[in-house]
Amino acid sequence: MRTDEVADGSRLSAATRYESLVGVSNVIGTHRESQDLFSALVRELDRVVRFDYFGVFIHDEKSNTFQQHCVDAETEAAMPPDPELAMEESDAWWVYQNQEPLVTSLETHDARFSKFQEILKKYGVQCVCTLPLTTAHSKVGTLTFGSKAPDIYTAEEVHFLSVVAEQIALAFDNALHFDAAQASQQQLLKKNERLELLLELSNHVVSNLDFRNLLRAVVASTRRVKRFRSEHVGATA
Repeated sequence: MRTDEVADGSRLSAATRYESLVGVSNVIGTHRESQDLFSALVRELDRVVRFDYFGVFIHDEKSNTFQQHCVDAETEAAMPPDPELAMEESDAWWVYQNQEPLVTSLETHDARFSKFQEILKKYGVQCVCTLPLTTAHSKVGTLTFGSKAPDIYTAEEVHFLSVVAEQIALAFDNALHFDAAQASQQQLLKKNERLELLLELSNHVVSNLDFRNLLRAVVASTRRVKRFRSEHVGATA
C-alpha cells in the first residue's frame, strides 16, 4: 500500500498483517522464475507493507554484482539503477555485507551513503528500509522498501519487514535454484544430442566399408553436427 493512502486509523492490526503475510507467502511460493516472482511480490506485498518504491537486489557470486529489480509502486514502472552510484556506496551492499537491516532517512545525514541520499532526493523518497535476503544455506541479496513519508520504518515495522524478508529470501532462493536447474538440464540435453550425433558418425564409419556410402554418411552427419553447433551458439548468444 502506498504511504499516502494509509492513515493511522486504517492501519492493519499486527495479527491481521501476519495473517495476510501467510497468504502472501503461499502466493509467491508458487512462482519458480525470478521475474515472475518479482512481479507477484509487488502485487502481494501491497496488501501488508507500506511503500512507494520497492527493490530486490540479487547477488551474483560469479561477477560479485547485484541484479537489480526496482519499481515505482504507484506507476509500476521499472526504475533503472543509477550509474553514478557505485555498488560499494549503496545501502544494499552494506546490508549484504553486514547482514543487518538498515534504515536510511533524509532527516539524518549519513556520510557513508551521501550519494545514495542524493538519489533518494531526486525521487522524493524520505526514508528507506533495506533488509538482508538470507536463508540457512545462502546469502541471496537484499530487499528495499522506500517511502515518501518520513520516518515510517520504526523498530516495530523493521521487525515485521524482517519476517517478510525471510519469506521472500526462501522464495527467491527456490526460484534461483529452479532457474539454475533448468539451465543445467538444457545444457545436458545439448551435450547428449551432440554425443548421439558423434556416436551415429562413428557407427557409419565402422559399418560402411564402401567408400562412397561412407563419404555420404560422413557428410550427412557432419552437417548435423555443424547445424547443432550453430543452433547452440545462437541459443546461448
